[in-house]
Amino acid sequence: MRNIITRDIAVFLSFLFFGVAILYSIFNINVVEGVNAVYTSNYVIPNFVTAVLFDWRAFDTLGECLILVTSVMVTGMVFGRGMYNTDFLKSLFCEDTQDGQNAKYKNDKNPDLGFTSIIKVITMPLSVIIMVLGIVTILAGHITPGGGFQGGALISVAYILGIIGYGTKSPIGFTHHFLEKLETFGALFFMIMGALGIFVSGYYLLNVSVLNGVSLFPSPQNMGAVGLIPYLNIAVGFKVLAGLSSISLLLSTKKIFTNSSGLKSSNS
Repeated sequence: MRNIITRDIAVFLSFLFFGVAILYSIFNINVVEGVNAVYTSNYVIPNFVTAVLFDWRAFDTLGECLILVTSVMVTGMVFGRGMYNTDFLKSLFCEDTQDGQNAKYKNDKNPDLGFTSIIKVITMPLSVIIMVLGIVTILAGHITPGGGFQGGALISVAYILGIIGYGTKSPIGFTHHFLEKLETFGALFFMIMGALGIFVSGYYLLNVSVLNGVSLFPSPQNMGAVGLIPYLNIAVGFKVLAGLSSISLLLSTKKIFTNSSGLKSSNS
């Protein structure tokens, strides 16, 4: 009992200390402009976040995409059984009928592993709203803070939420083959857009606003040409969406296999 009280006091003091420190920092913050003053004095842009990601740090963004590719590859090697071959799920949950074309579930167990109807009713509208928000975040990332990483993560959350609510019968049906192609397309599209800067100016990933007098992306009036940044946002959105969804699919399939194997062994 004394240990529990001591722990609670320690947690309370920790929250109190960090809370006071955060409030003090908020009300007494003093920003030293430094390099920011140089950037903001030479450029007039509507969104500094996007400018940092794709104009001043485009190579770093490309490296982050490659890190995500590596993460998906490693996860696939460790938990890849469900990613590349789902036949084992049929052997766990289903048995063939006499005609060999249909299957019925073993022990009347539903293999979709979804939640109750109440959860499913809430899940679908929420997934659609999150997915639409992700699309808007990607397409408007060059105007407001957002972009490919945030939008791709939101769409991936909508996909994962559908799997949680509906299991294998999720209405948002991203197959693993589709995710593989989408991830590859996103990475290649990003690199091709960077190569376009070489052909125009000789520098990789240089933002090209106008090509032969034609604006590369329609922009609101009085905002200026945004060039390749929206396309880079779309490419990163595809990459992040496919990467996070692939990892979630791999890990969830591994959990299904592990839990089902345990149930099967316990029943036997």
